[in-house]
Amino acid sequence: MNDILNECDNASNEWLESLKINQVRTDILIPETLKILGDINEKRILDLGCGEGGYSRLFASKGAIVIGVDYCENLINEALKQNQAKEIEYYVRDACFLEGIEDEKFDFVVSAMCLMAVENLEAAIKEAYRVLKPGGEFLISILHPCFGLKDYFNEGPYQEMLSEHLGKPITFWHKTLSTTINCMLNVGFNLRLLYEPQLSNDSSSVPKILLLKFNK
Repeated sequence: MNDILNECDNASNEWLESLKINQVRTDILIPETLKILGDINEKRILDLGCGEGGYSRLFASKGAIVIGVDYCENLINEALKQNQAKEIEYYVRDACFLEGIEDEKFDFVVSAMCLMAVENLEAAIKEAYRVLKPGGEFLISILHPCFGLKDYFNEGPYQEMLSEHLGKPITFWHKTLSTTINCMLNVGFNLRLLYEPQLSNDSSSVPKILLLKFNK
């Protein structure tokens, strides 16, 4: 666990640098996330794996009541620096153990490009389910599991660079699409949406990003 934490902290500066050139996040992930969420004014949102707080600030600007959590203390510190109006609460938390977060508190849990970096997926999903209100929605975006690795059925850790322009790899945990969805269903979620956006600057014939929406 400490190795993963050190890895995240070591890569945090590169993550912040990568945001400056991350057009997929700006042009695809953020607009599609907002479209899927719909009206979030006065809704309570948990930004699970909030990183430097980019999504959290955006949700707050739309009128949502936001709490952001991330495992990486360096990124939470950056989020706190950018939280000028102090309207967002940020905490260093493991997605698998949301200590201090109340049961059935949120209308939405949003996890943007985070869960593929979580080894114990079931524990994280159970925590998301716990903190959601009945009828609440869990929206996730992840690297598309079907097309990233040559040996699709070999589940487990692999390392990947945050960007081709940057040098520090981080560990992701490959899981098949059926493993991910069945884990959600077994915890009690209902699948409401599966969306594979086409990247505008990508000539590939296969999707690279997957968005999934579940409700409780």
